Amino acid sequence: MERTEILSLDFLPDLKEELYRLISIPSHNDCINILNYLEDRIDFIKFDKQFVKDNEYNLIHLDDSKPVLLCTHVDTVPPISMKDPFKPREIDGKIFGRGASDTKGLIASLITALDLYRKNFNSSDIPVSLAFTVDEEQNSAMGSEKLLEKLDGISSALILEPTYGKICVSQMGTFEFELEIKTESFHGSEFEKGYNPVKVTFEIINRLEKELNRSINIIHFRSGSNHYVTPDKAKLLCEIKLFDGESVGEIERKIKGILEYFTDFSPIFNVVDVEPYLNFGKDGLLDILKEAHIRGVGKEGVEDVMPSWTDAANLHKKGINCIVFGYGNLALSHTDREYIEVEDLIRNTNVIYNLLVILSQSR
Repeated sequence: MERTEILSLDFLPDLKEELYRLISIPSHNDCINILNYLEDRIDFIKFDKQFVKDNEYNLIHLDDSKPVLLCTHVDTVPPISMKDPFKPREIDGKIFGRGASDTKGLIASLITALDLYRKNFNSSDIPVSLAFTVDEEQNSAMGSEKLLEKLDGISSALILEPTYGKICVSQMGTFEFELEIKTESFHGSEFEKGYNPVKVTFEIINRLEKELNRSINIIHFRSGSNHYVTPDKAKLLCEIKLFDGESVGEIERKIKGILEYFTDFSPIFNVVDVEPYLNFGKDGLLDILKEAHIRGVGKEGVEDVMPSWTDAANLHKKGINCIVFGYGNLALSHTDREYIEVEDLIRNTNVIYNLLVILSQSR
């Protein structure tokens, strides 16, 4: 393969401006405005609209002669407690704003890489299929589910998500469950006369963590009273990670076994959702992405496991070999401290650009 690198950072001002525009378009309630923007912004590519629900649609460019798909979602979580979430600002080399890392920084890098490819190769015929999907952050992922109807010509997919630049060819599983404990309540000054369900619940959590040999994420917790009495129940929504080869049945058995020690508190256990550990499979795209990473970043990319659910899980159902990748801080995504480092924007752009170059040379 002919080697190609981006040697200049002349694109950086345009890259940052692109991200600023994307962050300034809210896309947590609906995605119409950002999809309209993307269609106009990347007008040298012919897109189709695949309607998903109401007025929401996926923006897609699919071509059987381009079996590699670049895919990312355009929706974000709500602002939650982030101050000025749609007013991007740069502080110490970090650009803050809702969606900065998940995934508008990646979208900005993709757009910039497409512009660079078009400029340097004097061609708008990009060597990949594209999909901008909706609904990934809404716990239903209807966008990528609907996308499966259109992917008969796709063999490989690169899902753009913040992975700290690690090349993820598998995805951690999750086991989500509810737990409710009931007790008798007592006057607040006589709390010693009974059991507080909050304390009982956390005793159960501690035992479960030891038995399952992993931490438990408490997603939601409800208990307490506005009056001076001890609560009579506590209810939790919890989640644990599932590792490669683990049996869901064995996990359930262990949880129920622990709860047998707490029958006096009428424990109620319900499985809410299970997503298995996924190995996406490896094909030629992995080697191509690794080469693009070496060219664009100057070092070999590290293979790893994506710790959260992504749209790759739906594409995997279609038998598509997936890779989840993107420079960005996953831990701070969704929080009021969400940002992407300018250096990560540059790395993302370099890798995606070189991926386009390599794919065009192999066609």
